[in-house]
Amino acid sequence: MANNVFDRVARDYEKIHNRSLPPGVHSADFISQRVANVTRWISAGYAGKEFCYLDFGCGNGRMLKSLLASEAAKPLVEQGRLRLFGFDTSVESINEAKSLMGDDRVCLVSDLNHLPGDVRFDFVISCHVFHHIPPAERAETVAALANWMKPSSRLVIWEHNPFNPITRMLVKMCPFDDDARLLTVNATKTLFGKNAFRCLEHAYVNVFPPRWLRLNAASATEVKLSRLPIGAQYWVMFERDE
Repeated sequence: MANNVFDRVARDYEKIHNRSLPPGVHSADFISQRVANVTRWISAGYAGKEFCYLDFGCGNGRMLKSLLASEAAKPLVEQGRLRLFGFDTSVESINEAKSLMGDDRVCLVSDLNHLPGDVRFDFVISCHVFHHIPPAERAETVAALANWMKPSSRLVIWEHNPFNPITRMLVKMCPFDDDARLLTVNATKTLFGKNAFRCLEHAYVNVFPPRWLRLNAASATEVKLSRLPIGAQYWVMFERDE
């Protein structure tokens, strides 16, 4: 991507992101929330064989680093049973990720063609990426991603919910979201459903800030409201066609 805005903010991404969030809400909280879900999803899909995971649009690698340090993933990585990969079109973000990670067990690239040729992924997650991709280029991106995935593998798309007015306001305030074109859940399902994927489930999240979800009452309420389009974000899980 020419003149990639994330090249300019790679080093200070978290600081800039925090300035665009409401008081008491922190960028790191969203990372922790997603990693908690990812470790659960990996555990559900892990069958004892080598498991390849891709963070598609990994930015400066904060989620991969947190995943690598997690109690669920760390032993699998150390045993060579979980292979971690990150991709981002921002070269500077990948450079920051390599510096942050300091671990050659995580393969980080800014070009999918630089991935090892024998790799096909069991699980892919893409967080807040597709709203930056021009609508005319999205189907091509999905098709390219599908080519790197194993039959029956899993893909999770995590995005902003355009029906939430606070989300729309925060996106407008965020300096690296000028190009954002938000997708609804239905638009996401349609995009991937036409391109080799089958929707398995979805949920709206962040009715409350992630830190509040440590409270049992807030967590229980969020689960009850997960089918209603009121959360600040949502995720959709797909299965790659065989």
